Amino acid sequence: MGKLQALLQANPDEEPLELSQRLLNRLQSFMPEQAGHALIEASFEWVDDFGLDDETNRRIDDRINEAWSTFALLTPEDRVWFYETILTYLEREPFVEPEKARQSAKLAELFALRKASLESSYALRSELRLQHPRLLELLKNWIDRGAQTAPDSPGFPGLSRAAAALFEVYFNHPHYMDDDDLRAEAAGLLPALIRIFYADCNHIHVYMLGYHGDYARETALLIDFYVKLDRPREKKGAAYLSLASSFMGEGAAALERGVVPVLDVLGRLMKGWTDEEFDEFLDTFVYYPLLHQPLLQIARSTERRMVLDLAVRQQRRTSRAEEAACTLEEANRIIAQIEAERMPSGEGGVRFADFNFKLAVIEELMYKQQVLRPRFDVGVFVQEYVLREISIAEEGDCPIPEVREYFERLVLTEQDLARVTKLVIAGGQQVQLQIVPFWNGEDGMFDVHSLEDLKHLPNLRVLQTIGLLKADAAPAVERGIILIQD
Repeated sequence: MGKLQALLQANPDEEPLELSQRLLNRLQSFMPEQAGHALIEASFEWVDDFGLDDETNRRIDDRINEAWSTFALLTPEDRVWFYETILTYLEREPFVEPEKARQSAKLAELFALRKASLESSYALRSELRLQHPRLLELLKNWIDRGAQTAPDSPGFPGLSRAAAALFEVYFNHPHYMDDDDLRAEAAGLLPALIRIFYADCNHIHVYMLGYHGDYARETALLIDFYVKLDRPREKKGAAYLSLASSFMGEGAAALERGVVPVLDVLGRLMKGWTDEEFDEFLDTFVYYPLLHQPLLQIARSTERRMVLDLAVRQQRRTSRAEEAACTLEEANRIIAQIEAERMPSGEGGVRFADFNFKLAVIEELMYKQQVLRPRFDVGVFVQEYVLREISIAEEGDCPIPEVREYFERLVLTEQDLARVTKLVIAGGQQVQLQIVPFWNGEDGMFDVHSLEDLKHLPNLRVLQTIGLLKADAAPAVERGIILIQD
């Protein structure tokens, strides 16, 4: 009978699922500290991949995880003991004997999982910070050992799983809003860890790469590593495709942070790629993340077009390179067509010296008289605009460039301007809130600094200004215009 079965007074033939439930029930009940410690240590030695179906394995893992979490919540002293004991257990593993290495890898995976509740997960923050130097040292040792161990050696698969899993402690144990200093220091190990243990790395490792101090360079170098890695796609690990998605996919970190620094490094590396490696880059890092409507996604993203432009400038003569050139050409054609359809032509009409004066005229004609059509609505505009995603919630406290461009290009004819008999220059007008939806009126963004454009309004009789006129009103007075100033 195993040690855990003996402590739980379980049948030696009891299935892992039932035994994990016994462990959970026992730790949820009151027991002396010494007995709890003995039970936890016995469970460390018992955990394994039991060769059962995925759903049953998941339930076993969840129960073990919850049992440990229940224990870790008891007292600060128990949490310190738990962290120290499990790290000691992992530090002693030589990763030589395959079965023992596999068990230690499973232990690392369960330890690194987010605990059964947010409360119990964040309860380990202090212990992580306390043990951070020791944890980093353990990871460094495993990385060094992996670099010196043949991937086909018996203990390497367990070492690879354990190292990849243990790093996830830095994703799961800190508070999601704090502890970035720990994440940043740990992220310094990621490039080496991913290169050596790529088969077991995943989207979490790619996400955590964002905390690296030289994120752009390391992203480019990892792309270079993967395209040169002489392994089938399915053998390169989950991080391979996650890196591709973070480079070119929806919400990609590289695009949001600015892709230019990545491309500066990548452009130099591309020169040393074979045609096969170059095509793999296009397949995996350009087209794979854009499986749905790739042409439209490229057309609506300046950064994605920059990636494609870099690839085209390499002047490779592969079929994929030719496809990339055609994609870029078609994307540019779509952009020109959409701009022609969505934006005013900007041709003809009256030219204004002061853009904010023009906005006051648009307010009168479009939103008051409602004779200037179509009536612009920023909510509709951002929904229909396809060249990029515009978020009013995120961008609405600054001028939205495309909206400002719309009004800059909007043509006002002499016939339109002849309709204006009264003009109000004031804050809070509808046209201003199309450009800056959350404008609070506390800056001079829409101040009018010149009345030179009065010449375009031959029938103006009344000019009312409320705070925004910063120009001399003499030209209006000289023309006999009634001036109302508040």
